Amino acid sequence: MDIEDTRQLLDAVGSFAGERIASCAARPEHPMDITQVEQLGLEAGELGLLAQSTAEAGISIWEHVEDEHAMAFNLGALRHIAGASTGLALAWHRQALARAVAVEMGWTLDSGQLRRAHLIPTGHYGLARISLASWLATGRASPEDHSLLADWLGRNDHATQMYAPSNWRSLIWPVWQRDRISWQHIERSALTVDMGKPQHGLDELRGFTIASRAGATQTADLDADASRSLYIRLLKMEFLGLLAIGAGALDRGQKLARDYATIRKQGGKLIICHPAVQQMLSDIDIALGQADMTLRALARPLAELDLGEIAACRATLSPLLCQAANQVMQVHGGIGYMRDAGPEKLLRDLNMLRLLSGGTREIHLFLAGWKGVLPC
Repeated sequence: MDIEDTRQLLDAVGSFAGERIASCAARPEHPMDITQVEQLGLEAGELGLLAQSTAEAGISIWEHVEDEHAMAFNLGALRHIAGASTGLALAWHRQALARAVAVEMGWTLDSGQLRRAHLIPTGHYGLARISLASWLATGRASPEDHSLLADWLGRNDHATQMYAPSNWRSLIWPVWQRDRISWQHIERSALTVDMGKPQHGLDELRGFTIASRAGATQTADLDADASRSLYIRLLKMEFLGLLAIGAGALDRGQKLARDYATIRKQGGKLIICHPAVQQMLSDIDIALGQADMTLRALARPLAELDLGEIAACRATLSPLLCQAANQVMQVHGGIGYMRDAGPEKLLRDLNMLRLLSGGTREIHLFLAGWKGVLPC
C-alpha cells in the first residue's frame, strides 16, 4: 500500500459509513437491531472491510499491521465507522482482532464463523494491576504475580463481561496456564451465558456475563516468548482501536454541535455568536486536534510502537474525548439530554469506551509494571 491506496480505500469506507451505516443509525433513540447489524456485516465483507476467512489474504481491518500505510487505513477505517455507529465499530474491531489471533494460532475459520466470532482481550477485571505488564515486559512473574494472573484469567472461576451483537456464536479469549497466556476458541454452547440489557452506552450491542464450564474446551499453547509477543500485539491493537473509535465518535459530536449552534437562536442571535458556546466548541476542536496528532503519530508499523506509549496515549486522550462529548451536550442545552437528539448517546458511548479493557484508571498501574516499578 502507498499513500494514494490508503486515501482511496478510506474514501470508500467513508462513503459506506456515511451512506449505509449512518442511515441505519440515524435515530439514536432506536438502536440498530440485529438484522441491520448482520446485513451491514455482510456488506462490509463484500467491500473487503472485514476479512472473509482466515485462509485468504486481503486488505481488511487489522489484517496488515507492519505497514505504516495499512496502519493508517486500520485506524482511519475504524474512525469512519465509529463516526456513524460507535457500537458497530467496536463489534467489527473485536471481530477483526479475533481473526488476527486465529491466524496466529493456525485456526481455520470460514466467513460464517468469522462474522459471528468475537474476542475478549482481557480478564474479568482491570489489567491485573502491575502483574500483567511486568510479565509482558520481562517474561518473569513472581509467585504473587502467578496467583493474580491465574485469578484474573480464571475463566471457570469468574464470570467475564462482554459487549457484542446478540448473534455471536463463538469467542476467542486468553487464559493463564502454568507460566504463560494460552488461547481458547470456544463455542457459545460450551459457555454459561447470561444476556442482559445494553449497559450505560453502546446500545447497538448487548451485555453478556460469560463463564467457561470446566473441561468444556482445550487451550492452544505457544511457547513462552511467542505467547507474550502475541498478547503484546493484541493489547496494542486493542488500545489503538479504542482510541480511533473514540475519535470517530467525537467527529460525529463535533458536527452535531456545530450544526446546532448555527441554527439555534437565543437572545435574538445565533448561539454560535455567544462566547460561552464558542469556548465549548473550541474545547471540542482541541480534543479532536489532540486525537488527530495522536493517531497520526501512532500510525506506524506495530512492531515499532511501544505498548507503554500507546497505553499512556489512551490514559491521556480518553478522558479528553469524554470531556469534549460533555461539551457537545452542553452546546445543545437541555435538548442535549434527550435521547432523540444524539449528544446524550454520544457521551454514554465514550464513557463506555473509556472503561473497556482495564479502563484509564488501571492503565497507570499497568504502566508502572511495564516500566519496571516493583511492588513494595
